[in-house]
Formats: sequence, C-alpha cells, structure tokens
Amino acid sequence: MEATLPGTPILLQRRFKVQEINGDPALVAIERAIHELRCGRALYCCETDDSGAVRRGMLVAAAETVSTTLLARLEQVAGKAGLALAITRERAETLGFSASAADGVDHDAVLLRTHQLTSASVVGWLAGVHPSNSGLIASDRRFAVEPCDTLIADVLQLAKSARLLPAALIIPLPTAPQEVLTITKAQLERLVPSASSDLERVSEARVPLAGHEECRLVLFRDNRDAAEHVAVLIGSPKPGPVSVRLHSACLTGDLLASLRCDCGDQLRSGVEQLAAVGGGVLLYLAQEGRGIGLANKLRAYELQDTGLDTIEADRHLGFGADERSYGAAASMLRHLGMTRIQLLTNNLDKIEALRSAGIEVVGGQSLIGAVNRHNARYVHAKRERAGHLLPEINLDEIL
Repeated sequence: MEATLPGTPILLQRRFKVQEINGDPALVAIERAIHELRCGRALYCCETDDSGAVRRGMLVAAAETVSTTLLARLEQVAGKAGLALAITRERAETLGFSASAADGVDHDAVLLRTHQLTSASVVGWLAGVHPSNSGLIASDRRFAVEPCDTLIADVLQLAKSARLLPAALIIPLPTAPQEVLTITKAQLERLVPSASSDLERVSEARVPLAGHEECRLVLFRDNRDAAEHVAVLIGSPKPGPVSVRLHSACLTGDLLASLRCDCGDQLRSGVEQLAAVGGGVLLYLAQEGRGIGLANKLRAYELQDTGLDTIEADRHLGFGADERSYGAAASMLRHLGMTRIQLLTNNLDKIEALRSAGIEVVGGQSLIGAVNRHNARYVHAKRERAGHLLPEINLDEIL
C-alpha cells in the first residue's frame, strides 16, 4: 500500500510504504512486544499463512510480571481449559520434570498444566521468581507435562530478550483480543544476533580516562531492542591486527567493585593492556550477567549462596550456561574498520563467535583478574565448567 503526503507541492511529495513508516515492521513489533512483557501486559502470538490468516494463536503473559488482576482476567479467557505455563528445559529439570516426558523427544521447552496456576505467587515460584523457595515437585501428580512447539519456544526467547525469566502463561486462542498487541512467529524469528544493518552508530566524543587521556567513546544502538553498546578507543592502535577486548557489562563488578566476580579487575586490566601496546579498542557490551540481566544475576547470586555454582544457578532459573551473543561486537568492529584483531580473552567461545561472524582473530591473550574468597568458586567454575583459560585454583587454600 502506498500513499502521498497531502498538502505539499507535487514536486516535493515522496512516495512511501505506509506499513513501513517506522522502519522494519518486525523490529518494531519485537521492541513493542518486549515493552509489553516488561510492563506486565499480555500479548497475542500467532503463526500465519501466506495470506496473513491465523493458523494458530495464543495469548501469552510473562510469568515474572503477571499481576493478580491480569491472572484473573486470563483465567476468565481460558475457561475450563485452564492456564498452562511454558518453561525452559533447564527450569523443568530443576523442578524435577523431564523435558522429554511427553513423547521421548528432546524439547527446549515444556508446558506445565495444573489447577494450581491460580495465584501470581505460585506462577512466580514455578518460574523461579523466588528461587530459594524452589524444590523438587515431580512426584506431584497434579502436574501434567506436555511438549512445546517452536512458537512457544520463540515466546520464551522473547522473554529472555526482555531480561525476564524465561517462563510464560499460555492460552490457545483463535483470534486476538482487540486491545492486545499482536506479534507473529515470522517477526519473533528476527530475534537473532545483531547484523550490521541492525546497529546504528549514534554519537561519539573524546573522553579522557584517568591515566589514559587519549580515549574516544563511540556509542552504537541496536535497532532490534534499543540496547546500547560502547566502543572505547584507547590511544592510537597500530596498523595490522588491532588489540581488542570484549567486555560484558557488570554493574556490580565494574561500578561497585564487587568481590563476587573478577569483572572489574578484568575491565581495568584490559584498559591497561590495550594502552601498553600503544592502543586498541574495548567493546563494552550490554550483556549483564552473561546475558540474563541484572535482576536475574542477583537471583543467581542468591542461589549461589545456597551452594550452587554460577552455571548451576543460571540453569536453575531456566537459562543456559551462557546467554550472550557476539553479533553486536562483530558488527561494531566492522563499523570501526577493524576486521583483523588480536583478542584479550580467556574465553575461547568469544574467539569462535567472532570468527564465525567474519572477523579474523589472529591471536589471543589471557586477562587474569584477582581471586579472593568471595569469587573463588565463580572463577573455578569458569575454568572447570566453561573451559576458560584460567590458572588452576586451590579452593581449600582460598576458602
């Protein structure tokens, strides 16, 4: 559908597609859907045919943000069929359910059906909102476990992108309620690592740092979810492979000097090492808590205080061992004209991710942070469970 702008001279009129006035409709729909979930409102998610007709649809609400009022309204819509709760395979296993119990096939997510989904506190408990109260309930015969299809798995990925727990209330519904935002499966499938076209170079300025005054900050914005990533250009990088550090944001470690991780030490050490070789770039990525967000990172900390390691705690909440992606980092490097680099990292996954994205990584250099009695188990888990290139730690000596 096309239109012309009224009230302007014919020579100045520009023809445009009305449905694309705000840009890519899929990216707009994703951003709006993320906002709706974070605000505790329901969405209508559907799969359509080539003509746009709904083949299958469902009303969904994020388990973490559902209110008592919304839950009561959803119950009315569901009627006798009742509500179902979609959770990830990791969360299902934590609760004692088999993610493949329904048909022997592995699934990324399952549906729980029970008459107990009548209070926001119960829904929140099943989703992991109050992780310290979670326990094994697989022996409870009041729960039925069913497999999920890819549409529901996409809904859980949307919740992750909203930095919410990956759990959602589901009600099959043939048509969308009038006041509810609709998003299609085709639009949800755009939830993939950033491509160059998704990042916009927004602004930049000279920002002297303590001890390293020749620095420039360049801000990039992801058009998919409005996340903002910063490139810190330090000194004057030499020709050839540029020294690069990818650093995921850590408010507790970077800003508050938390002793529970080694992030703050790695950030400051990274700046020092880049300056020592004459210059380089530090990419500060908006991926708090290995991609699960600050709220969930604090929930994971609570679980770690009960004896779980960092990876076990994230899985307990329904997340994978590492939810980060590095598409945005690769895109930032291309924008900066840095496609041949040497990476400062202990994480081999970062090297592989950048190479897969077309960045030539010609070498690596470890970046070791200080170990103390508060972060020793965390650093030990990164070495033993995630394969990071870190020195062996004797926990008995430190603890």
